[in-house]
Amino acid sequence: MMSGFRKNRPLRPFTWLLLLGAVAFAAGCSTANAPGGGGTSANHIGASGQSVPGWLVVPSGGLHAGTATRNFIADGGISSCAECHGSDLSGGISKVSCFGNPAGCHHDPVANWATPAVHGATAKKAPGSSGFASCQICHGNTFSGGGAGIACADCHGVPAPHPAAPWRGPTFTHTDTDPSNAPVCARCHFPGSPNNPANHPATPAAARTPPGCFNSTLCHGNASAVPHPVGATWVATPPAAQPHGNDAKATPGATTGFSYCQVCHGTGTTSPANFGGGSSGISCFPCHGVSAPHAPAPWRSSAGSTYNHTNTDTANAPVCQQCHFPGSPNNPANHPPSPAPAGTPPGCFNSTLCHGLVVHPAGWAQPSQHGTAAKALPSASGGFSFCQACHGTGTTPPDNFSGGTAGVSCYPCHGVSAPHPAGAIWVTAVTPSHRNTNQGQANVDVCAQCHRSAPGTAGCFNNTLCHN
Repeated sequence: MMSGFRKNRPLRPFTWLLLLGAVAFAAGCSTANAPGGGGTSANHIGASGQSVPGWLVVPSGGLHAGTATRNFIADGGISSCAECHGSDLSGGISKVSCFGNPAGCHHDPVANWATPAVHGATAKKAPGSSGFASCQICHGNTFSGGGAGIACADCHGVPAPHPAAPWRGPTFTHTDTDPSNAPVCARCHFPGSPNNPANHPATPAAARTPPGCFNSTLCHGNASAVPHPVGATWVATPPAAQPHGNDAKATPGATTGFSYCQVCHGTGTTSPANFGGGSSGISCFPCHGVSAPHAPAPWRSSAGSTYNHTNTDTANAPVCQQCHFPGSPNNPANHPPSPAPAGTPPGCFNSTLCHGLVVHPAGWAQPSQHGTAAKALPSASGGFSFCQACHGTGTTPPDNFSGGTAGVSCYPCHGVSAPHPAGAIWVTAVTPSHRNTNQGQANVDVCAQCHRSAPGTAGCFNNTLCHN
């Protein structure tokens, strides 16, 4: 009787609560409707109690990562994962922590995740399985730690998914961040925010304009107000074309030349006013490393380098003179050795800036003159290395003897970018011939730039160049 009575006894209140909790869990966490075609539901546990196929594919990716981010954005910064995994994502009613399996959850297994090159590149992508919003899910809406317990400021120095200002380049730069991250940026960079550069944008956007990078809602104004392209279109990463560099080096005009850059980036004649920001509030220094429209020294002649002054139009000399006047600490030592007479207009080769007057005597173009000097013992006035000083110091074409600071290449006359004639005449003839070229070590090293056949100290008759 006792057993029969107990068998049919009504359930106690706490038992009902347990059953209701189980039903609620199943309703909230057991619907196998992972998103497809743009859906946002985060429920992913099937009737078997297992995740739907494809839910966990790879660390920091897969179906669940993209779903979590889309839900977070759609719900205004509230993680739907918290419904089952807890407000801090440490387990909740699911008893499964988002941080409890370092061998297979989130970004822990990703090699070198802590390095900016890895997690930074991921954070900059468009929102999906990555992007700034995905960082917020674990690190908090204000990036102060969240469930992960790791604040961005611990490493970045600011409570944001980026390094401290100026965050402009060359490695840690915002210019290659996907603009669709703008809503997260707007948390700190709204019109009039103290986090924005001064007067930038000058004209706020219309009310309720959605956050964007170039619509006056954040740091930048409308692109139409900028006299050149913006973003990665303007500041590209080598080996891509360098549009702003090429325009700056061109002949001064309405949209080209160093003086064109000065209109917005600084018109002063001394640093920091000189290219220190000007009306744009953007200094050349953060990207260039100097308050000037060029790369830091040596900006002279480097093999294969994009950042080279040798192809800068010489009409830019008046702007160059602001920093590179005779005796300036920005000039190479003793260069030029003799200043030009007072009143001489700035020029690249008239002793007013870095270079002195051309020193070759009349008739120098004749092989009997410059050829004899080139073949001589290396010195301050002879030898192939003497030619290189002005005509190209690089070790591979087009930098070797292709013009250098003099802008005069050996090729038009010689037929090769080298300090000698092309073809058999240089090998077999009496004049001009390589046979009476001084074998001084400096000249041999220059020859080795093109003619080295074996390792070792270069020499004419030791099997390192042409002869045994």
